[in-house]
Amino acid sequence: MGAPLLLLVGLAQADDTVFVEPASPPEEPVEHAEKDLAAELGGAWSAGNTDSRTLTASLDGAVRWNRNQVSTHGALTVGSTRLDADGDGVLSPDEREEKRVQTARQGDAKLRYDRFLSDRNSLYVLGGAFTDPYAGYDARYNGQTGYSHLLMYAEDAEEEPVTSLSAEVGFDAAAEDYAEGVVPNRGMKYSARGSVAYVRALSKSVDVGSDVEVFVNVIDPKDTRLISDTALTNALTETMSLKLTYKLTYDTDPVAGYVPADHTGLVSIVATVL
Repeated sequence: MGAPLLLLVGLAQADDTVFVEPASPPEEPVEHAEKDLAAELGGAWSAGNTDSRTLTASLDGAVRWNRNQVSTHGALTVGSTRLDADGDGVLSPDEREEKRVQTARQGDAKLRYDRFLSDRNSLYVLGGAFTDPYAGYDARYNGQTGYSHLLMYAEDAEEEPVTSLSAEVGFDAAAEDYAEGVVPNRGMKYSARGSVAYVRALSKSVDVGSDVEVFVNVIDPKDTRLISDTALTNALTETMSLKLTYKLTYDTDPVAGYVPADHTGLVSIVATVL
C-alpha cells in the first residue's frame, strides 16, 4: 500500500494546476466625447416717447460619443411696455406712472437622443415643453420619434464645411393646455412630422441657414403647422458671433380667437462656450 499511495500523491502534486478565470471580452472602446455648448442673448428697447423692452435668451448643447448623441435646447423671450392709453402717440406723465404691461412670454425646452446607424443616418427620440399665452398656449408638452438623414455635406479645400443639407421624418404627440377663455381648454394632437435643414457658408466668417419643419395632424390633415427659422451669422471672433434671425410660425387651425401667423425678428450675440 505504501508505494501506490506515494505514487498517487506524486501525481497529484505534479498536476496541481492553478485555475485562471478566463478574461472578459474587451469592451467597445469609448471615443473621445465631442461637446458643443452655445449661449445666445438678444433684445430691443426704446425710451422717451415710447417705453418698451424685449429680451430673448437661448442655450444649445450637445454631447456625442461613439454612435450616441444627447442634445438640448432652451429658449426664453419676455417683453413689456407702458401703454399709450389715449392713443396720442406720446406717453403722458400719468401714463408713465402706470404699471408696465407684459407683451411677450414665450418659453421652449427640448431634450433629444440620437442613435447613429451610420455617419449619415440616425434614429431619435425627443421630449419637449412650450408656452406662449399670446399665441393661445398656456402649456404644450410633446414627445417625438423619427429618422434623420444627412443628405449632403460638402467641404472646401481647407476641410471646412461649406454646405450641409439634412432631412427628418417622424411622429409627434402633443398635449396642449390653452389660454384662459378658450373652449375647449385642452386638446391632444397626433401629427406626422417632416423637416429640412440647410446651412451654407458664404465665407470663412459668414454663413446662412434655414430650418423648416411641418406638422400634419393625422386625424385632421387640414390642421397643419409650419415653423421656419432662418438665420445669418457673422463670426466676430473665435467664440463670439453676431446673428440675425427671422422666425415664422403658421398654423392653419390656430387656437380659437388667435391669428394663424406669428413673426419674430431678432438681433443677438452668440457665445460659443465649448
